[in-house]
Amino acid sequence: MLCLLCWAVPVLLLLYIVADVNYFLRIGFVILWGRLFHKKIKVTDSSTIYGFCTTQDVDIFWRHMNNARYVRDLDFARFHFYDRSGMYEEIVRRKGHALQGATTVRYRRTIPIFTPYKIVTKLVHWDDKAIYLEQQFITVPDGFVRAVILSKQSLLDIDVLDMMKKLAGRDPAPQAPEEIALWMQGVEVVSAKLRKKD
Repeated sequence: MLCLLCWAVPVLLLLYIVADVNYFLRIGFVILWGRLFHKKIKVTDSSTIYGFCTTQDVDIFWRHMNNARYVRDLDFARFHFYDRSGMYEEIVRRKGHALQGATTVRYRRTIPIFTPYKIVTKLVHWDDKAIYLEQQFITVPDGFVRAVILSKQSLLDIDVLDMMKKLAGRDPAPQAPEEIALWMQGVEVVSAKLRKKD
């Protein structure tokens, strides 16, 4: 037993040095928790996960969640949405993959330390190349929307319209909300500029 500990401690320490072990543990936990305790949802439904602002999440003043943690937590909520809606399974079945194409965050008010919050993820639009999600950070005690995030998930090596027709049971996609449509235009302007430089 002592010999096992002699090997386990250095290996665990090395893992924490070379990888963000807590990130992978949290993803595994979120997916396992969802599979055990959350029902499957339609791709047009929203999904919700919960979090708690701890001392590992705060900024330099130790008062509220730092900006980087918001973006990190979005991954957990996205994985939960993909898994519960069957989207991940469908992407794998079609031998494709998803990449974060663009994100914009609108911070409204901070999440104080030791405050529980939830992240609500909803699919709001799709086109022939990507799906578009809206995610909200909402503090549990007061129900206040602390941040709203728009993200473009580029789906590669997949006929997105065909996949969404199967998953959503509708064709075409719902009309993009005004904020998404304007944001998509901005993303395209930046992409066009970069293509000219390349």
